[in-house]
Amino acid sequence: MHRNRLISSAFFAVLLFCLPLFSEEVIHVLQKGETLYAISRKYGVSLDSIITINRISDPSRLQAGQRLRIPTVYEIQKGDTLFGIARKLNVPVDDILSINSLSRSSVIKAGDILLVPVTEETRAKSSPGPVVSDQRKNDVQNKIVLEDPRVFESRTVDPSVIWPIEAQEISWLTGKVQGVTITGTGGEKVKAITSGTVLSRGPFRGFGQVLFVQTRSGYIYVYGGLEGKIPTPGQTIAFGEELGNLSIDSLSGKPRLYFMVYNKDIPVDPVKAPRGY
Repeated sequence: MHRNRLISSAFFAVLLFCLPLFSEEVIHVLQKGETLYAISRKYGVSLDSIITINRISDPSRLQAGQRLRIPTVYEIQKGDTLFGIARKLNVPVDDILSINSLSRSSVIKAGDILLVPVTEETRAKSSPGPVVSDQRKNDVQNKIVLEDPRVFESRTVDPSVIWPIEAQEISWLTGKVQGVTITGTGGEKVKAITSGTVLSRGPFRGFGQVLFVQTRSGYIYVYGGLEGKIPTPGQTIAFGEELGNLSIDSLSGKPRLYFMVYNKDIPVDPVKAPRGY
């Protein structure tokens, strides 16, 4: 169990290190005609979290040019409590509960990811901790990074290969993060291609909700671009079990699943990864 936690943390670190733009506090400049719902889909966070973080009382009164803070994330550590996290980050516990749809009696587990309403005051007063944030706020506030840092490569794939969704198009990620993107139908069910145990789940900007599943043999399967009801850490997953629904990718605007496989921290070609029970 201890090894699983180490692997889980390592993979979160890998994603955050390789994709620095996904770990920064982001300020979104509202465009004419843009809705909060569209913004929530763009960044892979809930509509309520954006409303809460920005203390919006009337969404209909927003104006073009208004700056909106997009929440950052915090990985729950062993021994953490909701009240302890709130005190550590200098954030009202009710704000954390609200944007994560939790109650004061909710149970949290190490490895879970919380959305955190970060403010400038929070940055100045909070003690160091595993908050996914960055001090280069001026650059982020003055421009929104719209470029896709991932490199895609199309290849011919055997149609008999089992994928988590009905694949309409498959492209390989050949940049710092290696795996495939699978274009499907928005809202369709994403299914596990092997049995295993959920290590972690959480939002990554640009990837939507991401789920980490480890098999008995030690392989780790990463499913990104999920929405809806998603399994929780520690839950056992069976081959073919539903993991959530396919969401719309914030960068391409297409229903797209990000799928990666690792064995002992080494990327594995998803086509060659084990499937089944």
